[in-house]
This record gives sequence, C-alpha cells and structure tokens, in this order.
Amino acid sequence: MSSEQNAAQQKRLSPRVDDKTDAPRGVSSDTIKNLPPRSIPRVEHTASLHEAVQLMTTNETDIVLVYEAERLVGVFTERDFLQKVIGEAVDEHEPVNRFMSAVRCTLAPDATLGDAVRRMNEVGCRTLPILEGESVTGAVSVLDVITYLAESYPKETMNLPPVPAQVMDTQEGG
Repeated sequence: MSSEQNAAQQKRLSPRVDDKTDAPRGVSSDTIKNLPPRSIPRVEHTASLHEAVQLMTTNETDIVLVYEAERLVGVFTERDFLQKVIGEAVDEHEPVNRFMSAVRCTLAPDATLGDAVRRMNEVGCRTLPILEGESVTGAVSVLDVITYLAESYPKETMNLPPVPAQVMDTQEGG
C-alpha cells in the first residue's frame, strides 16, 4: 500500500470533528478495526542484531517480528534491547534470535479496544500483533489506543483542569 493510499485510508477511519460529541461512548467495545492500520517490520531469525535495530529505527517502531521461514517465532522490542543489549558485551552481528522474546500475546482481528487494553495490562506488552490464522495482519500499540481515546472524547480529555477538583475561571478549563 502506498503512503498516499495509507494516508487516505487513515483519513477515512479517523473520527471527523462532527462525530465528536459531549456524549460519553462505550469505546471499550469498539473493535480494533477502528484504529488506523499499523504494520510491523519483520526479520528472519538469523538476521543480525544490527539489522533489527536499524529496521526499528528506520520504521520508527518499538518492535520487530522475528520469523523462521514463514512462521512467527518471536519479537524483538525496545525493552529487549534495553534489558539484553545495553551495558552488555554484545557483538552487533550476533543473530537477533539470541535477544528476542517469545510472542506472549496477540489479538484476533475482531478484538475490541477493551480486549487490547486488558491484554497489554495483563502481560505487560506495549504492542500486540494482530494474528489472523498464522498471519500477522497488523498491530495495536498503547499509543494507538490512547490516540483513539483522545479523539473519541475530545472535550472530556482536552478540557480537564490539571487538578480535577479545581474550579476554573473560564469555561475552557485549560
């Protein structure tokens, strides 16, 4: 998908200003299909640590999927990098599978935002791959969920005073 097609699809999926109201919504039951699509870069399990880190940097992501042939065997995350690489005598040409973590949690394509938040909280993951059968079709990150919530509740989230019990001088509350 080209960047123009991706931008057009995100624009269609993003809530319009007219869609934003004062009325609270039950977004925990909204499906993750409402979030903008997000792909995760992938590497072979024999790829070097350097290649995996470069891929994360280039794609501005916190996770890389690690495959053996066409089978997902693990993930390499910023947390893995910080805990297993930084401060250690590590050769950047070692295979990434030495530093990766097992896939601890995934989501189905029909999962809700509530499911995503619950799984992230239970397992301690910040990004969850979306699996349809054996194929990864995308991902949901904490930032994706927070952005969606902020857009769904603009007046509730943007107009809260710094201290909730504080009485503001103006209606805006900011």
